[in-house]
Amino acid sequence: MFDASSSQKKDEQYYPTKQEMMETRDSRRRLQTPEYQAQVQKAESNLQLVNMILMSFSAEQNACVEQRLSLGRHQHRTEEALRTIIYEMKQK
Repeated sequence: MFDASSSQKKDEQYYPTKQEMMETRDSRRRLQTPEYQAQVQKAESNLQLVNMILMSFSAEQNACVEQRLSLGRHQHRTEEALRTIIYEMKQK
């Protein structure tokens, strides 16, 4: 059976928390002025710019790594070719 007194106690127990949450929501709404919205938009665009710059640096770094690997492979093939030439010259 439903107990009205326990339900009322729960409401009384959680009322201060609910009230605090509503006050917080109201204070957030008061802060959302046009100036605040403009600041948020500017901060978001600055963040996007920073992310684009970081991605550019990352791409450049990856390209440098690929170039180093390619040069390393080319150097290895050149050394092998020189060893082969030296070996063939010694055989003659």
